[in-house]
Amino acid sequence: MSFVSTRRSALLLALSASLGLAACGGGGGGDAGTPVNQDPNGWGGVTALKITDTAAGSGATADTGKPVTVTYTAWIYDVRVADTKGSKIDSNVGGSPLPLVVGANNVIKGFDQGTQGMKVGGKRTVTVPASLAYGSTGAGALVPPNAALVFDIELLAVDPNGWLGVTALQTVDVAVGSGTAADNGKTVSVTYTGWLYDARVAGNKGTQFDSNVGGTPLSFKLGSNQLIAGFEQGVQGMRPGGKRTVIIPASQVYGNSGQGSIPGGAALVFDIQVTSVN
Repeated sequence: MSFVSTRRSALLLALSASLGLAACGGGGGGDAGTPVNQDPNGWGGVTALKITDTAAGSGATADTGKPVTVTYTAWIYDVRVADTKGSKIDSNVGGSPLPLVVGANNVIKGFDQGTQGMKVGGKRTVTVPASLAYGSTGAGALVPPNAALVFDIELLAVDPNGWLGVTALQTVDVAVGSGTAADNGKTVSVTYTGWLYDARVAGNKGTQFDSNVGGTPLSFKLGSNQLIAGFEQGVQGMRPGGKRTVIIPASQVYGNSGQGSIPGGAALVFDIQVTSVN
């Protein structure tokens, strides 16, 4: 189940799953006795984060802890090129915006730090030293070891779904049900559908990420922390046949880290029906 209380083993280090273009590494040979430039791209000269704003933007600011969406294009830093944008390695421009929580290390540190303080509509070029990117390890064939990177970033929105406005668990009973109540220690079976909370749509039900309706009910021992805290709390007191909509803040779901298809900072909405309580 996508909402079972497990964490990713590592934070998202790549910026998107689309990373797959070949990157150009440094190096090169020469005649015998001719010194070889060990740093043709000039990565060693990039020792600190460099930020250049190309459009200031206006409105909400990308402050620490806020969910934001951005578009970006990434290049390998190359001092031999006029704008230092060498081999292009990735871009989501024209595709799905990248969601992240500012300051939560959902992405590489240099990208995260480079986004901080931007305003909606703002555009900036960020030059990232290897120490704030992929370091001496690199990223497969795409990003060579010790590579500095260059990003063009545009801030599209701050908290576009309204997740920050969901600060406490909310429940709405659609049907009360009858029989034994779901209390701690009881085994409860439920069907459910889960959505990303979105304040812009009716019922706040944005993108659906999971459902077992029409399949096998989910059974769990209430109070055993088998599921996310908000889901278990939302089921408390329900009776067989009962139906309830539960809105859960990010703090009672996956927090700023997210989980799978659930972005960091996301509030969730569940429709839950209890089929049995034992």
